[in-house]
Amino acid sequence: MKIQHRFIFIGLVIVGFFGPAVQAQQAYFSGTAKASIEPGSFPFSVALAGYGYPRGGRFSLEWVKREAKGRLNFSAGNKQKWTGHAAAALAKLEGAISLASYKGRLFALTANNELMRYEPKNKNGSWIKFAGFNGLSYPIHLKAIAISGGKLYGLDTNNMVFEGRHKTDGNLSVSAVAIAKGKQTIVIAGADVCGFNHNFISAIKQEIFRKHRIAPSAIMINASHTHFAPSTQDWTTWGAHQLPDSVYLNGVVRPAIVKVIECAIRNMKPSVLAFGRGKTAIGSNRSLEGAAVPYDNDVDVLSIERIKDHHKTIVFLTGCHPVFKNEGIEGFTLSANYPGITKALLEKEAGISDALFLQGCGGDINPVSTDHVKTGKALAADIKEILNRPMEQLTGSLTFYLDSLNFPVNRWSNERISAFRKENDNGKGDVNAEKDVRWADLMLDLDKRKQMPVTMPVYLQTINIGNWKLVGLSREAVTDYSIGIKKIWPEKLVSVAGYCNDVSSYLPTSRHMQAGTYEGLGSFFWYGQPSVFPVDVYEKIIDKIKTQNY
Repeated sequence: MKIQHRFIFIGLVIVGFFGPAVQAQQAYFSGTAKASIEPGSFPFSVALAGYGYPRGGRFSLEWVKREAKGRLNFSAGNKQKWTGHAAAALAKLEGAISLASYKGRLFALTANNELMRYEPKNKNGSWIKFAGFNGLSYPIHLKAIAISGGKLYGLDTNNMVFEGRHKTDGNLSVSAVAIAKGKQTIVIAGADVCGFNHNFISAIKQEIFRKHRIAPSAIMINASHTHFAPSTQDWTTWGAHQLPDSVYLNGVVRPAIVKVIECAIRNMKPSVLAFGRGKTAIGSNRSLEGAAVPYDNDVDVLSIERIKDHHKTIVFLTGCHPVFKNEGIEGFTLSANYPGITKALLEKEAGISDALFLQGCGGDINPVSTDHVKTGKALAADIKEILNRPMEQLTGSLTFYLDSLNFPVNRWSNERISAFRKENDNGKGDVNAEKDVRWADLMLDLDKRKQMPVTMPVYLQTINIGNWKLVGLSREAVTDYSIGIKKIWPEKLVSVAGYCNDVSSYLPTSRHMQAGTYEGLGSFFWYGQPSVFPVDVYEKIIDKIKTQNY
């Protein structure tokens, strides 16, 4: 079902409030806000999203040697008498050598130097790994743990005390821009997360609607897709350690997104909006080969300048995976990756008060450099060039649409799923094989409970700000979608973002599927999807957008 909202703004309102001079310059109100989504000291460690490797997971915990500041009781947890679900859980955990508890959770150190957590209130819960020895951020061999003052401590085999902290660049954030004209308001938000579930975003939009009467179709929420943020979506085939920590997801990320949207709405002031476009060379197609390999290397910039104090915000968009590099200590460090570098440089060097990044259709685009700092600097330089050229001022009304296209699930038979499971259940510790076994178990369980999905929705959103059209696609859209959608309106200013409102799989084209690339086939097992898309998924989406003329 398509949701449509239109409102033609009467210029006399602006004249009445601000006079002819301001009316000639602008017809919009805008507000911006930014908030950190860095994890607090609790939870003590979070899983980093985006990579299935290494097999044991990537976690944010870093051990820092602690100067003597009073005594810590490393035996308190072992002496405590555990009862009920906690006692039953401990009986199931092999090799526990040290115990602690905090805020309703039970924590254990095992003999193989792994840290586990358990929630006794969850009757069907299990022990979940939240950190382990990796030789880098966790380079020590522990014999005991303790919790004091809301912090996790470890005692190594040399009786040295270490404090647990998050290894982080400190730049994870969420930003929002609210723009109003007449009775209509739209919101664009960007978060430094790998992705999110549709129900999570829908709940946020409903909360904003209840409080501010802004329609969900007028709110676009985009994930930067950094592979170095805490897990924020259900990676159902990656193992339990890769699932989001509810304390972080619901205690940090969700309230931060709501907060910045509400602050942006409250902060709206008369503003001038302008659009500019340039090119970048930060990425290349990682999957397709042969002639005419696609890559939309556009860099789009929305400039928002308040009239009274010239406070300047920009929204910039390009499509490229923030994936490098998953090596060394960097692979265990929380980071916004190259978009964070670009935002910081623009805010420091280009007179920008707030910079908001939107991930484009970067599903099959990787950076050409494995140095994310170099990539971020190159993109910042590209954006500065755009800002130093004349930009096209935006004028006109606000409209917005939200639609979906539901593709039928072409599921495997239970016999084929069982055979696939047997083929991969080899006990060799192979990450891909273990993922395939978990996928098979998930599909068989969904079938048993009669909850197998029958469709796979793709959400299509459009926000029109005067003569600029922003199209937002759900899932990891590949670069062809940006190229194809722009061709629908060759004479208009059109930008296309992927990773909007729901990141539940890749969104490939027939070329990816026929070539059997990761985007067209293998990734659907990682995402726990019931099937791949039909081969004409691209054509149907382009036709839907074209015929509806959003």
